[in-house]
Amino acid sequence: MTLSVATKKGLVFGFGVALLLIGCFIGGFWTMIVDAILSQEMALSKSSTSFGMWEETPIPMEIQVHFFNWTNALEFEEYNWTSPNGSEPIPEFVEMGPYVFSEHHTKVNITWNDNNTVTFQQIRKWEFLQEKSNGSLEDEVTNLNVIAVTVEHMIRHMNPLVQIIVDTLVKDLEPLFVTKKVRELMFEGYEDELLNITTKLNVSQFKVPFDKFGFFYPRNNSRTYDGVFNMHTGTDDLNVLGLMSAWNYEFHPDYYDGNCGKITGYTGELFPPLENDESFALFAPELCSSLTLNKKESYSRLGVDGYKFVGDDRTFDNGTKYRDNNCYCAKTQMVGTEHDVGKCTEECMPSGVRGISKCRYGAPIFLSFPHFYKADPSYLRSVKGLSPNKDLHEFYLAVETETGIPLDVKARMQINLLLQSYSFSKVFANMPKVLMPALWFTQSAEVTSDLADLAKLLINLPAIGMGTFFGLAGIGALLILAGIVITLRKGWKGDEGDKLLSDSFTSVAPTSKNAPSTSG
Repeated sequence: MTLSVATKKGLVFGFGVALLLIGCFIGGFWTMIVDAILSQEMALSKSSTSFGMWEETPIPMEIQVHFFNWTNALEFEEYNWTSPNGSEPIPEFVEMGPYVFSEHHTKVNITWNDNNTVTFQQIRKWEFLQEKSNGSLEDEVTNLNVIAVTVEHMIRHMNPLVQIIVDTLVKDLEPLFVTKKVRELMFEGYEDELLNITTKLNVSQFKVPFDKFGFFYPRNNSRTYDGVFNMHTGTDDLNVLGLMSAWNYEFHPDYYDGNCGKITGYTGELFPPLENDESFALFAPELCSSLTLNKKESYSRLGVDGYKFVGDDRTFDNGTKYRDNNCYCAKTQMVGTEHDVGKCTEECMPSGVRGISKCRYGAPIFLSFPHFYKADPSYLRSVKGLSPNKDLHEFYLAVETETGIPLDVKARMQINLLLQSYSFSKVFANMPKVLMPALWFTQSAEVTSDLADLAKLLINLPAIGMGTFFGLAGIGALLILAGIVITLRKGWKGDEGDKLLSDSFTSVAPTSKNAPSTSG
């Protein structure tokens, strides 16, 4: 059965116009389509792609822990600090490790709120990886006695009678330094007689909710340690995806003054597009505050391009270099004109460390970058054995900025303890003021090939749309043009003609040998 001329024209022009219109529609609305796809899949909801990657850690994570072993602790303790003779010992340290642990995060107690936020807790689980570690959990480390230092620091402004009683307990029960196994200093913890006594006193100044001490005790498998998070889902505005709204049901806890105490920053697992951002903040429950990272340089992994956001000398400044950070030090007094920097008084430390004493039950703990990288040189002059190195100690997070997918994370921080003299103390009398490094760690994660492929797909969606537009619109335009040419050349044939194009567009059929002769 052959088609009529009208039918043939209708098919050619109909398909041509349809393809052209579809192509133009895709070209005109593709940006809106892409934005809708990204918003639906990136914003956090029960049905979004991002939910599965957020609820359970989608990529392998590790934490590498390095301890500082105090090698001349005994010499330091036995030195007569009451009558210094000019040959005062300087604390010397040898780095041990790394001790490597796998890390896995799981979100629990998830509640979806009407204001486009989600409330949740998280469980972090660590397991020791002996094959990747340089040492075992049975290794012994010597360092400053955290409990003794903490108790003396807690009572420094208390009634003199309380100071005498508590200091006597410290002198009788606690040495200046302790030697413990790595497993005790990490997640297992160790018991201490003075800690038991202060816990039983039930006095608000000594309110420590733990029966043991360990730098990571009792975090492992705890759903309560990191607190309760309230985070924007991005369902109403993708630009706020992953931003903290409140922590432990507070918007501004009493840890720092001003903007420094405001709960803000990303949780570190979900980010919105960051193409126009020169910096962003990460909320860290360990600090009860945020860390600001600044865009520095381009970065590429598994064929996906992004940018590195790094910690610099502003990140741990407390107002001594940058005025905006003065609220991280309650004792900073701002002097002079607006161009002056802070003047440190009493307990405000030089730039490069952040005190988290209020956040950690009164312990004189300060966080910094490893080996005092980017910190005031005075810290390095006070100790021996540390050597800051950008490649080893820089804190950075590399992100694909169009999709917000993290490419590489190296979150590096150091825990330090403040050693200083207290007028009422027998153990710490006349001691020099030194920030003693205890340990440093790297939390690391790198994008997997599956996530890299997803990032590439999302990045290439605009190009895919334009390719589809040009392809469909081009084919449609060619069909219309062909129909016009055939019409102008009167190449359409009816039911007997049997060909769409005229003979001028086709070859002549070959003559058969057996055809009858026409000669007379």
